[in-house]
Amino acid sequence: MFRYSVFILFCICFCACSCSGLSAADKTDDALLLKLDKMIEQREVYRQKVEKEIADFRRMLDYAEDDKLRFDILGNLFTKYRSYRIDTAMIIAKERLQLAEKLKDEELVNQGVMNVADVMNKMGKHENALIMLGRVKRTESVKKDTYFYYLYHTIYLSCYNEAIDDAGKRLAWQKIRAYKDTLIAISEPQSSSYITNKCGRLSMSGQWDEAIRLLEDYYNQSTEDNPDRARMEYLLAELYLGKQDTLRARHYLILSSLTDIANAKKVYMSLQRLAILLFQEGDIARAYNYISCSLEDVNFGKARYRFVDIAEYLPIIQAANDARIS
Repeated sequence: MFRYSVFILFCICFCACSCSGLSAADKTDDALLLKLDKMIEQREVYRQKVEKEIADFRRMLDYAEDDKLRFDILGNLFTKYRSYRIDTAMIIAKERLQLAEKLKDEELVNQGVMNVADVMNKMGKHENALIMLGRVKRTESVKKDTYFYYLYHTIYLSCYNEAIDDAGKRLAWQKIRAYKDTLIAISEPQSSSYITNKCGRLSMSGQWDEAIRLLEDYYNQSTEDNPDRARMEYLLAELYLGKQDTLRARHYLILSSLTDIANAKKVYMSLQRLAILLFQEGDIARAYNYISCSLEDVNFGKARYRFVDIAEYLPIIQAANDARIS
């Protein structure tokens, strides 16, 4: 009897602790959602900050004394624009390529070609992006370039998401797996590229817990100014969604959305995915607000390939309209 009573007491304590933990997590996320609401209202402030950084680079470009320096500054501008305004990123990428060809520098030409392919993929022109990447000369430095293989990986991921038949999906899946293996092989151990691709590879075989442990350990050691922070947060959300833990997935989608808005990104996925989860939880007003913000940003950033996902957002828009009418 005593043992039975102790067991019941243990169960009660365990449940109380578990519920308390979930409640604390909910309160944390509630506070973060309020912060995200405010940041979305004030996102013009973050946009102006990025515009100022862009203006500073353009001034540097005006005073650049040689073409190599101009090429490097254009690289900084490309980095800013590729997640901000895709049509302008293409202009910058083509300028870099033309400058590299003028300099007759094979390595710089390769960089320019990769930049153009990068933007083509973001525009939804996946086949054209693959053709463009075929122009890259396989030099020794290219064979060790994570950006080069990242582009192939990302293009085939886009192809997989948009494939309409099983054969197309199978082929893209094989390519994704192969390029993940290559990226793991050429990346420095404990680098962001190594960790994220290793986690991706583990998730492809259903090893969700091991992938989460590896990525969370790396994420917790990263600094707030780590440029890959939003990407890691989004990947963690995907891993938790893979094991159907929507509570923790939502937490990382909130964090990723906060990072994206703070960096004035216009080409992102976190806020859209978060809106869908909130809609499923019944938070229709907030889900609608987030989708509206996302679609505005997609339009501003000219990220036409993001409109492929519009079918997922229509129920949110319809539900919000129904709520206003009733």
